[in-house]
Amino acid sequence: MASFGLTNVKEFVSSPSIPTTLRCNKKLFTSFSRTCFTRKTPRRNGGVYAVFCSSIAMETARIKVVGVGGGGNNAVNRMVGSGLQGVDFYAINTDAQALLHSAAENPIQIGELLTRGLGTGGNPSLGEKAAEESRDAIAEALEGSDLVFITAGMGGGTGSGAAPVVAQISKEAGCLTVGVVTYPFSFEGRKRSVQALEAIEKLQNNVDTLIIIPNDEIG
Repeated sequence: MASFGLTNVKEFVSSPSIPTTLRCNKKLFTSFSRTCFTRKTPRRNGGVYAVFCSSIAMETARIKVVGVGGGGNNAVNRMVGSGLQGVDFYAINTDAQALLHSAAENPIQIGELLTRGLGTGGNPSLGEKAAEESRDAIAEALEGSDLVFITAGMGGGTGSGAAPVVAQISKEAGCLTVGVVTYPFSFEGRKRSVQALEAIEKLQNNVDTLIIIPNDEIG
């Protein structure tokens, strides 16, 4: 599986290292010319794979990075801390306390009525319902975007449940949508693994590019 450093988002979308000998599906967007390639890469854990898309963005493209759930929020915090420029950062979470510590300039609490700011307790169904409750707020945040990066940790509640909804909203708005997610450590157990795979299956239907990073390989 190819891996990409997110220190420069505009460099990522035009990276020559993205595979080019794969099944091709060409599409044209108003702000982007892209060629998409899909490759399923079997893994030892059975069924995790990556979907790649090579894109060329206009210099005026508006790029947003959206961290969903605890893992996604942590990723955004690291990117903000690294001094990444040229993008707008958003942190989406059901946990109100977690958002207080977010470095993103645009925190969004979802499912306020459903979870009352207390998180989902690792339940993806609650994460999905929370995102649906706050669909209008998410759509407003993504409005006007050309390229949206969605980062999340798969296997938990908010990231697994809400990230596919955020991706769906992004796609419906006509944005080029890239998912960058992590797959749980093997020691986290079967439940989180199953939840992660189910979330990945939902997510892949609503993104142009999906990059899956197994925690076992980076931990």
